[in-house]
Amino acid sequence: MWRTVSFVDRIEVEFKGTLFNQAVALADVDNDQARDCAGLYNNNKNELIVGNVDGDLAIFKGSNPTSCKKSSDLGMITCLGVGDVCNQNKNVLVTLTAEGWCYLFGVKAEGETPLTDEDKTLKPAYKQDLPANGKVLLIADADTDGKIELIVGYSDRVVRSFRWQPGSNTSDIDYYSTGHLVSVQKWQLAGQTESITMNRSLNGEPQLMASQPGGTLVILLPHNKGNNHQPLKSKSSNSNVDSTKDGKSVRLSRAKNRDMSTVMVGNITPGVSSDDAVNDSCQTYYAVATLDGNLVLAENDKILWSLQVDHQLFSLCKLDVTGNGQEEVVCCSWDGQTYIVNQSREVVRYLFQEHVAAFSAGFYSLGDGGNRPCFVYATFDNTLYIYHNINLPRVESTNLIQVMDQIPEARQLLQKLNINRK
Repeated sequence: MWRTVSFVDRIEVEFKGTLFNQAVALADVDNDQARDCAGLYNNNKNELIVGNVDGDLAIFKGSNPTSCKKSSDLGMITCLGVGDVCNQNKNVLVTLTAEGWCYLFGVKAEGETPLTDEDKTLKPAYKQDLPANGKVLLIADADTDGKIELIVGYSDRVVRSFRWQPGSNTSDIDYYSTGHLVSVQKWQLAGQTESITMNRSLNGEPQLMASQPGGTLVILLPHNKGNNHQPLKSKSSNSNVDSTKDGKSVRLSRAKNRDMSTVMVGNITPGVSSDDAVNDSCQTYYAVATLDGNLVLAENDKILWSLQVDHQLFSLCKLDVTGNGQEEVVCCSWDGQTYIVNQSREVVRYLFQEHVAAFSAGFYSLGDGGNRPCFVYATFDNTLYIYHNINLPRVESTNLIQVMDQIPEARQLLQKLNINRK
């Protein structure tokens, strides 16, 4: 029996326009740091960044219901991301439009003085015309060369990676005017790419993975390993794993419809042990969800468990909602049903009361010293809801006796009262 929880504390902000699910991000976009170590998880202070199909971009910070910075007339924003795409050890906001325009924003942290209207206007530091119809992006070191790349999945079944090439002038003022993005790698896939993620393999090596329709995923191998990168296709409908000289295409056995939309998320932390604390190259899990309600957690080529729900799952995230160092899988359906599943396949549900246009789970700062886990729901009535008090003591079901048994004071009190807790 699945437990149901209720989340109440939330911030309501208004943002007009239609959003794609990939155009919502929670990240430290302005590279600000908390002034003390009182944060719940780390000292960064994350913001909420959203963009719509009308070309409007907005950044929300803290508990303020209005945006602190915004931009407009960018084009049809399909996806955005935040990361060190220029390899300068600081985050940059990357916005990609359907027309192919890629914008880089160097967002500055707020000062002590109130912002003027000009300060609130966000202007791109760099603009470049890339191939059109990009739908998903990822900022990561895809080829393990120590340099961060921009990986983009396109609607023509192509995945491309780009790297920032700095110019001769490396000063902060003219840095973006002399540099540019260069194409590094290209993969032609067999189906549409709905998500791109990184995951650690059995030997600890980072792997670039892309989801494919019908509960299929593809491991994209870098060019520097001497691969020709033909499309990775399953040779047989009865085969779960198809090994080729390029890598592996894994099809989940419970996905019945080959055309079913599929999303995935990788690098799910299994929990930190004493050995893992010394060696950070431990293997991680990845999760795959299909629109027909099939959710799978896997390790390398092994399916750890699968779960079938009666709702259409369109968004998939990872988040440690219990604070125990072990990340849970969070997935959301179009009608607001949200599932929090731990790595032992125990489920907690939360029903958001409206239909959802976009969903994200991550960390957000209310300005009180650090980040906290939160859910972000974008509705069809131009409203965003940030649920910031979603910490759970545990996901698995328990009873009062088991809870009291873990509290030393409760055990001592029962002993004094001569009560047998068994």
